Amino acid sequence: MGFVISHRLYLRVYFLQQYLNFIEYVETEIRYSHKVLSEIIKDYKNDSDFIIFIHMLNEKLIYERNFSKAWKEAVYKIPSSFGLNLQDRKTICEFGDNLGTTDVMGQISICKLNKSLIRSILEVAKEEKNKKSKLYFMLSSSFGICITIILL
Repeated sequence: MGFVISHRLYLRVYFLQQYLNFIEYVETEIRYSHKVLSEIIKDYKNDSDFIIFIHMLNEKLIYERNFSKAWKEAVYKIPSSFGLNLQDRKTICEFGDNLGTTDVMGQISICKLNKSLIRSILEVAKEEKNKKSKLYFMLSSSFGICITIILL
């Protein structure tokens, strides 16, 4: 059990880092290519597990005409194994709510604001991972050793 919790802390940091890269990509595309959001998202390439979110979003965009609604549905379908908490999901949802509602400069500002928020969440997640993952790992190992001793 401790291994699973420890791994979730790692995956949360990893997901947030990949999400931050995605926001930077979106900001760059908005600034220089002036593509439509659905095209930007469809063109995004990534070899990490984050691509699961992008695939879900692309799938939702096929059936849903409202970008904000499709974004929210995709965010809440992110597997719980990534360890995202409610505040993480809320912050990511707010980005999707605001994206595409203003002109180019407004969207760039939205990207910058969200990057700033995600960076602060990411720092907290890294600290939590560094502190708690060792604790959960040690508790799990200690529990396993105790069970082994009792069985012998």
